Amino acid sequence: MNNYDIDLDAARMYETLLHGGLALARTQTGYGLVALRPEAVRRIYELKGRPAEKPCVTVGSMPVLDDVAMEIDPATRAWLAHASATWPMAVVARINPASRLLSSFDPYLFGQCTKAGTIATFYGVGDLIARAAELARAEGQLIVGSSANLAGTGNNYSLEEVPECMRAAADVVFDYGRAPYSSSDKLASTILDLTSDSFLRRGMCFAEVEASWNRFQAERRERWAA
Repeated sequence: MNNYDIDLDAARMYETLLHGGLALARTQTGYGLVALRPEAVRRIYELKGRPAEKPCVTVGSMPVLDDVAMEIDPATRAWLAHASATWPMAVVARINPASRLLSSFDPYLFGQCTKAGTIATFYGVGDLIARAAELARAEGQLIVGSSANLAGTGNNYSLEEVPECMRAAADVVFDYGRAPYSSSDKLASTILDLTSDSFLRRGMCFAEVEASWNRFQAERRERWAA
């Protein structure tokens, strides 16, 4: 069993990102490139060959969501708190124009991490990135990123699968072994769009997330009809 010093690694990651660096680390659904400054986000797009019109995701937590998003009712928030702690997933929500955290983004970052008035927050990043993101949030910052793969090729679940160009380009690399969730077809996380109550991507644990979401929606309709 590997023993990781998550607190030490998270502090190292955050310091690297704070100074414009790029980190390569494991999420629950594969390795990802994470950044905090515009120059590092630009490197993510270059390394992946990712089209500029495809936004990065923001590392999420319930406190982050409460700040950056709006129009999420208490019942939906409660469901999301449970679901995001149970399965790796991402959600799209309306941007809160009064967000303290989003005010830390310069125009480039804002443009690359939002789309049409919405923001995608990713849950299931694993303990290391989550700890680094909490350090960032405490200082009014947001960590963002994308999967460590060439655009359109699917997630990489071990560090060895990540293209060498990405491993070499990262300013700090954390090998935390194989991702807890993996699939033969290299699935990424499931994405739920809260602005339309629909799924944008059927990814990892889709059946479980969909079933839970459908139960929640059915129970809410029953309460309204009572």
